[in-house]
Amino acid sequence: MKPRRVPKARFAAIVLVLVSALLVAFLVACPPVTVRPASPTTTAVPRRLDSSVSHAPIGAATFPEHPRPEKEGLVALIIDDAGYNLDELRAFLALPGPFTVAVLPNLPHSSEAARMVVAAGKDLILHCPMEAEGNEDPGPGALRVGQTPSEIESLLARAFASVPGALGMNNHMGSRATADEALMTVVLGYLKREGKIYIDSRTTPATVGPRIALSLGVPSAQRNVFIDDETGPEQIAAAWSRGVEEARTRGSAILIGHVQNRAVVDILKAGEMDLPDRQVRLARLAEVIAVRERNPTE
Repeated sequence: MKPRRVPKARFAAIVLVLVSALLVAFLVACPPVTVRPASPTTTAVPRRLDSSVSHAPIGAATFPEHPRPEKEGLVALIIDDAGYNLDELRAFLALPGPFTVAVLPNLPHSSEAARMVVAAGKDLILHCPMEAEGNEDPGPGALRVGQTPSEIESLLARAFASVPGALGMNNHMGSRATADEALMTVVLGYLKREGKIYIDSRTTPATVGPRIALSLGVPSAQRNVFIDDETGPEQIAAAWSRGVEEARTRGSAILIGHVQNRAVVDILKAGEMDLPDRQVRLARLAEVIAVRERNPTE
C-alpha cells in the first residue's frame, strides 16, 4: 500500500505557518529599540574635530588635564636703545617669545639692527629721540620744542627711513617734548597719516601724548614699568616681577628694558618660565593695544 502524499498547497501553508511562528517568537525575545524624539528643551551638539576639545569616549571625564585660566594677563616687553651695538642686540634676539625692539635712528647700525629684528620675527618700532628737560642730548635727529611742523615731519621721515619696517615709535628721553601740545600734535598727526602706532614711554607724568593720540585715533598705549631703572640683577628681577603682577591683576602691562643691560637677558630667561603659573603670557604690542582700546581700565 502506497503512503498518502501531502498536496503541495497544503505543504506550503504548513511551512508558512512555521516561519511566521518563528518570526513572532524572535520579535518577542528581541523587541526593536524605540527611537524617541528629542525633548524640546534639549539642544543637540554636533561632534567635531577640535584640538581644544577632549575626544574622550562618551561617558568618560572630559575635564582638561591642565585647566586654562578664564583670562590671561598680557605682558608686552619693549627693549629700548638698539642701534649702537649689534652684539648686544643678538643676545636679546635669541630669546623666545614675542617682544618688541625699539631702534634709535641715524646711527651706524640703525638699519642693520632693524633688519635683524624683523628677520628674528620680533616687532620693531622707532625709538625716536626727543628733547629732555635739562641739558641731556637725546641724539641725532631729535625732535625739539619750537621746531616748525615741517621740520618735525622731515625729521620723523628721516628717522623712519633709517629704521625700515618700524610699526610705530616710542620716545627716547622726551620729558620736555612729550609735554608740549604743539609738538605732539604734529607727531601724532604724522603717525596717523602713516598708519603707525605710538607708545608713550612716560618719561614725564606731564606727557600729553596719550590724550592727543586718543583724540586723533592713533593706536597707542603707555609704559607701565621700567624694569632696569636700577641695573642690579636683584632690582631688575623685582621690577620684572612687579610688572608681571600688574599684568595679572589689571589685564595687561607694558614693560621696558634696555639693550645695553645684559643682566636683563638672564632675568627674562628665568622670568618667562614662571609666566604660565602666574596666568600671564608675553604678547605683541598690537594685542595689548587692542585689549586696552576695548577695556580702557586695563
